[in-house]
Amino acid sequence: MINVLIDKKHYLFLVIVGIFLTACGVVFQGNSGRTSYDYEPGSQESVSNGERIYFRATNNSGERITSSGGPRFGGMMSGNFVTCASCHGPEAQGGAHVMHMTTMDAPDIRYVALSGEEGEHSEGGGEEHGEYDLETFRLAVVEGKHPNGDSLSTDMPRWQISDADLADLLAFLKEIR
Repeated sequence: MINVLIDKKHYLFLVIVGIFLTACGVVFQGNSGRTSYDYEPGSQESVSNGERIYFRATNNSGERITSSGGPRFGGMMSGNFVTCASCHGPEAQGGAHVMHMTTMDAPDIRYVALSGEEGEHSEGGGEEHGEYDLETFRLAVVEGKHPNGDSLSTDMPRWQISDADLADLLAFLKEIR
């Protein structure tokens, strides 16, 4: 058996390091796996988190929202890092994009368009796909399907996003007019 003698100075140092590492563990854990809200859905905090997800593909806890598939133009210019805004634009109105000799037409995803109030998702605005609510929005974002079950374009990434973050993203889109 080995006896280790620790003087008071070393003991105090080890206690401080232990406290620091414990605190870092709490900070690094963040809010991952959040399944319920720390705030009211649709509140300013919810909208703020949705805005961050839309523009940065990270939530307010700093967790990256990852995707698979999507546009082929990732690579060189964006390091395969796309966000909602990369294709749908800063005001979520979509439009045609040409990058690396590839043309992609992203739809308007403002809630007024998704809810059928106006735009291509409304009656008479093109092929009828139905109105989007939180569940059909999840189908589109996570599974790449319209409300009627038709597949979205392969240009649409399939996102790995929690239900809470998805609700926040939709809350943000509801704020854009």
